[in-house]
Amino acid sequence: MERQTQLDLRGTLVYRGCTMSTGNQYGNTLFISELKPGATVSQLKRIHFTKNASESSIYDEAWLQGLIMSHPNLLPIDQIEPAFANLVPICTELQSPSGFLDNLLLAPNGNIALIECKLWRNPEARRQVIAQIIDYANALSTWTYPKLEESVKMATPAGGEAKNKSLYELVSLGYEIDEPTFIDAISRNLRRGRFLLLIVGDGIREEVESMTEFLQQHAGLHFILSLVEIALFEAPNGGYIAQPRVLARTTSIERGIVEYVDGRIGIRPPTEQTEGARGRTTITKEQYLENLNKLFPGISQKINAFVEELADHNVVPEIGTNSMILRWHPDSTTTWNLATISSTGLVWIDYLSNQAANRGLPELCRKYRRELAALIPGAFVKETPKEAGWFISYNGKTVTIDLLLADQQRAGGWLRAISEFQLAVSNASQSERNNL
Repeated sequence: MERQTQLDLRGTLVYRGCTMSTGNQYGNTLFISELKPGATVSQLKRIHFTKNASESSIYDEAWLQGLIMSHPNLLPIDQIEPAFANLVPICTELQSPSGFLDNLLLAPNGNIALIECKLWRNPEARRQVIAQIIDYANALSTWTYPKLEESVKMATPAGGEAKNKSLYELVSLGYEIDEPTFIDAISRNLRRGRFLLLIVGDGIREEVESMTEFLQQHAGLHFILSLVEIALFEAPNGGYIAQPRVLARTTSIERGIVEYVDGRIGIRPPTEQTEGARGRTTITKEQYLENLNKLFPGISQKINAFVEELADHNVVPEIGTNSMILRWHPDSTTTWNLATISSTGLVWIDYLSNQAANRGLPELCRKYRRELAALIPGAFVKETPKEAGWFISYNGKTVTIDLLLADQQRAGGWLRAISEFQLAVSNASQSERNNL
């Protein structure tokens, strides 16, 4: 599959008779004392970082580095990759064959974040820092868990933690985690080169599309790369106000085309459909499917094939760390949750039941649920006092995804049930409009 760079917009909006540059999207940042007429309104003073601290300014790259280690929740992880939630600062100045990494953070689930704190002054430096953090990722992908732990002990620990603590001890201070599972996850992510790479700075004004040349060489790796700007302001009564902003991010895809659209870097398969379910992979999705595969070997291939078919029904999977929701978008304002599949494989229809009841269409959900139960010999709809709690039962337990996707016949039956539900909802909506 040939890789190429597609630059659709190049950071400029073009209209007939004029061009508009997409520069800074924010105006002045204001502090309002209270929401009453006559309240004091003051413009906050932006703190600008320097390359090195001096008598006139203490705010340099090292200060920003320390800020992230003290307050990792400044990083907008939920907007970048949910699988890296709850990052724990581990160390700064981690030495690797490619140089010293600014910040290393680990998530309780074993995910690894590499961070470089940089100021952006000229195009060459901007290109170099992207190449640099990718070099760090390549270097760490050759390490083992013991090698990482040994290197961390030689670096600067976060928060003055003792250097003789293990990685597990550092992360488990605030979270209950299983040590063997944690070590296995770290080892697997190192081996696969599966990292979150963050370049954090202030005043980033990079022409984003110029960065894609670096990503083209690594489109087959498993990293997510994101540019994060942290605008820092002095608060009127002391302290600081921080405004994180995700400027660009990649998605992790095995093979694909790197592109720049609407100010965002992305990698997509070379198909006509650039959005939706087909071909898109994130680390969150990868790990969700890995967890299911441990319980039901081979289920990921069946889910991916099913998701491909769902795209033709305008159903898009929304994958989080603990579940996958099958969302149908009949129009721009309406969303239906056709099923929720947990990371343990349980399939729930409860939210759809509430939605249908609120729309006055409870019988449509009942029919849909019965049709799914009929696909599995021995399964039935277990009724509870509250209809929202009704579920498909098999052998006394909630039905699991491996049973619904056991073969093509069952997967096809689920697709038919979805089509019938969608048609019934559309007909009901049309009737409502006709009666207005």
